[in-house]
Amino acid sequence: MKHLQRHLLVLFLALLPGVASFAREAADSLYIFRFVQGKDAFYAPWRDNGAQLEALLTLLRAHREAILSGSIPVRVDGYCTGQAPDEENRRMAAVRSNRVKSELIGRAGVTEACFVTANHAVEYAEGVRNVVTVTLCIPADINETKEDLPDAADTDLRVVQQEQKAIQQEQKAVQQEQKAVQQEQKAIQQAQKPARQAKSEAATPEQPTPTRRKEQSLSLRTNLLYDTFLLPTLGVEWRISHSIGLKLDGSFSWWGGNHGKVQKVWLVNPEVRWYLLRDKRFYAGVSGSYGEYNIYKYLPGKLLKGDTGYQGKLWNAGVTLGYQLSLSRSFSLDFNLGLGYTRSAYDSFGMTDGVRIHKQQDGTKNFWGPTQAGISLVWTIGNNK
Repeated sequence: MKHLQRHLLVLFLALLPGVASFAREAADSLYIFRFVQGKDAFYAPWRDNGAQLEALLTLLRAHREAILSGSIPVRVDGYCTGQAPDEENRRMAAVRSNRVKSELIGRAGVTEACFVTANHAVEYAEGVRNVVTVTLCIPADINETKEDLPDAADTDLRVVQQEQKAIQQEQKAVQQEQKAVQQEQKAIQQAQKPARQAKSEAATPEQPTPTRRKEQSLSLRTNLLYDTFLLPTLGVEWRISHSIGLKLDGSFSWWGGNHGKVQKVWLVNPEVRWYLLRDKRFYAGVSGSYGEYNIYKYLPGKLLKGDTGYQGKLWNAGVTLGYQLSLSRSFSLDFNLGLGYTRSAYDSFGMTDGVRIHKQQDGTKNFWGPTQAGISLVWTIGNNK
């Protein structure tokens, strides 16, 4: 029995150096690089990417000859989740792996042939995703002789400590990533409310931004069509809201005397408008007019009867339809036409040797038809369109 024990002890002592050498051959070095969710750019200053990169570069430079010869393989693994479908996760993981490899190739002097690359559409660890890991399996006998190799137990303890430290870093990174996601969600919620309010006003890049008025505005106007008939017109419009406007026009002419050609007219025209559709350019309104006139041989009188003058008063009421064409931030053209009922009471006269000769007294005219027409130049005061 004692001889058997002695033989087993001799055999164990003979195998012990080989076991220790095997334990030292595969001391893995693991480096983890983090990426932002949904992004493929490699940010060295983010998280602890900078420290990980510098440590890895130092190791690669120290063993560059062995790495280039293929003695030390460099394994690169990309992990990505959160995209859909899995093919997109793998594509994103591959792009990120290439970003890391580009840094190593450019700064450590290694080549693409030195890497063994794999990409995965899964989490690296529970709650840890969007990372690229780089692993080097460095045989212990490259830089050390058997005499100065550390004890196998010391090597195992160091590996365990490294793994514990890596796990702590992972947990801390997960907490930071969760906090960043919460902050991002909060920022999105805060941005949604003003975004919804601005959505109706903002134009898409393919469309011009529509011109819009403020809730209230004041504008001055003149009817170019009436001005052409020597009936100067000046008006004002107050937009009490984005959709409703109150307008008042006044026309006045005092041409000629009591004999010969004459055109003496005054006219007021109030109106309420409702602006329609998205750009608030079309409108419909309710309007009325009241005035007095004395016309003979001026342009409006020629349109009636060239040898007959009219003196009297009129009033009308009806509806208007129109459109405003924007010329600039402050100026626009207003096209409108009114239809409704008109009543006129008048005396007609002729002129003989400069003396008026009455033709008809207390005449009346009632009709349905146009009540007004206009092509007006509008100036919005204060550029507050």
